[in-house]
Amino acid sequence: MRYGLSEPPTSRFRGIHFPVQSSVLDEEALVSSVLSAYRIRTPISCRFLTRGDSDIYRVKTATDSYYLKVYRPPQSRQSAEGEASFVMALAAAEVPVVRPVPRNDGCFAHQVAAPEGERPMLLFEEAPPPLPSRLDESLLARAGAEVASLHAAADELDGDLGLGHMQWDAFLRDSVHHTSRFLSERDKESLERISADLGTILAALPNDAPEFGPCHGDLVLSNLRLAMDGTITFLDFGNALATWRAYELATIRSSLGSRHEDRQDSLWRSFLEGYESVRPLPEVLREHLSAMMILRQISFLGGNCATLPLRLGTEPLEAGFIQDGMERLRALVEGIGTGHGE
Repeated sequence: MRYGLSEPPTSRFRGIHFPVQSSVLDEEALVSSVLSAYRIRTPISCRFLTRGDSDIYRVKTATDSYYLKVYRPPQSRQSAEGEASFVMALAAAEVPVVRPVPRNDGCFAHQVAAPEGERPMLLFEEAPPPLPSRLDESLLARAGAEVASLHAAADELDGDLGLGHMQWDAFLRDSVHHTSRFLSERDKESLERISADLGTILAALPNDAPEFGPCHGDLVLSNLRLAMDGTITFLDFGNALATWRAYELATIRSSLGSRHEDRQDSLWRSFLEGYESVRPLPEVLREHLSAMMILRQISFLGGNCATLPLRLGTEPLEAGFIQDGMERLRALVEGIGTGHGE
């Protein structure tokens, strides 16, 4: 049952349901009423796996494994369908991606009414294994070439693909809002000041091709997978949107720093060489890498803080997670002043 949001809480939930942030959907009901709508063999099991930006369930049949990705409000069924359409369009352009599984009616997104609201979902094929824990330059060069191929293919796709367009001012405002709830007044003022300075830079940047266009949106290393044949494959397009290609590449650099700080520069150079072997590097990257890195760090903090209450207890978030993130942000800003930001 869906309850009208305009009704007062006392009438909406009296004797029925207490309001929730995010429910855990019943696994047997998913098997009987949702998974039967998809083009897969009869599922043997469906088990809750992880909670983050979305809830993930592992689905097994007699021969295969799949992953059911369940979004939470305010994500809409239309946006989930747009994500699937974008991934399938990239697959048709021979970009290696983890593909969604179609429903029997040819659509991809399903939706159920949960206590917190409508929850859309997509079913995905099983992803290849993660990248090796210790990366080398040749692998990063191949990754750079694949990312360039993804951007080139995305520029050739017709229409807007149902993807959002980065509205950087709202993006910064939302990120600051979500993060500020966990900050001291001093850190809150610092974040607001950094965001305002960054906004001045972003307002002057181009927002058309080839600098700006459809992107994966969250190219951290965990979303790059390595198939058995050595193909680098892209996973999880839940944050796909039209944005600066330089922002996409800065996300890779940031991810390298968190796992390979001692070799970040050499791996980054190899990645850029691979990218440039397929497609020219974005001019925004050459001129404003620091700004893109700062934007990525603010986005990282905001995105994690927005769902932090849902992650606590289900993910290994350390006590200093937010404070460490603010320290990294300040280090990026200070790097510009010392000439080391690029």
